[in-house]
Amino acid sequence: MLTVAAVLALLALPMAAVTVLLLVVGRVQRAREAEISRQVSVTDAIHSELGAVVSPVVTRRFGRGWRIEIAVPFERPAIVGRVVGIAHAAMLRADARAAGRVAVMLTVQDVQVQRANVRRLNSAGGE
Repeated sequence: MLTVAAVLALLALPMAAVTVLLLVVGRVQRAREAEISRQVSVTDAIHSELGAVVSPVVTRRFGRGWRIEIAVPFERPAIVGRVVGIAHAAMLRADARAAGRVAVMLTVQDVQVQRANVRRLNSAGGE
């Protein structure tokens, strides 16, 4: 009788391990989909009001809410303020419980990249 129980336990162990792994993978996929969904909603909100001036990146901080990372043009403070307000409002629309758990991290938008894009567009237009 003990042998039968040991064999059944040995057969059930791999199935239990696979089940646990599938549950973990499902949770990770749902978390990633939530990140993508929030990033799209923040990007769409900013682009609908201001155009394509910035490109936010939304990540989930383990146990500490959400972080929005945005490279902004600090030489234009009016745009920076509007971007932060729009991004925060979009996150609250996506999840009202995230009110105190949204961190907005601003970084400098590289001016050299903007100039390089202008040069490339001018050369493509046949100066």
